[in-house]
Amino acid sequence: MTDLPLQLVTVIDGEPRASSDVVARGLGQRHRAVIQLIRRHLAALQELGGVQFEVAPFATAGGTQKREVALLNEHQAALLISLMRNTEKVVDFKISLVKEFFRMRDALQHRDQGLWQQMQALIAREVESKVRASFGSHLMLERKREIPRFHDERARLESQIQPSLLTH
Repeated sequence: MTDLPLQLVTVIDGEPRASSDVVARGLGQRHRAVIQLIRRHLAALQELGGVQFEVAPFATAGGTQKREVALLNEHQAALLISLMRNTEKVVDFKISLVKEFFRMRDALQHRDQGLWQQMQALIAREVESKVRASFGSHLMLERKREIPRFHDERARLESQIQPSLLTH
């Protein structure tokens, strides 16, 4: 589909999400109709996680207006689009949205694996430093100088890893 918005899925609080606005534009439907469908099936959608709503600006001929937008996780978006009639445009959008959720999940997983690899390398360097320090006073002084750097790097990596642990 060439007329899709540039970003079908965005990461919000570490979780891939699709907005009701993106769904409406991708399906060629009015946003109001998509929000009504979400409201009608809100209980079912919330069985798949909390549905986040926010007020977002949008441009009109009369100037900027505001409207309620739903932010759906992967499962909620899949349920929502499964509730719609399967016109050719809807099927094309469903395929694009599913592919984008998979791509985004892979990208987040790859990022998390990189952080874990960095953490493992840090632990290995720290253990090596402890072993070297046990061999003599000169090496012990070197170890004491390295400890603050290890602590700083560990704190940085843990702060980057921690939010992703909460979303999995």
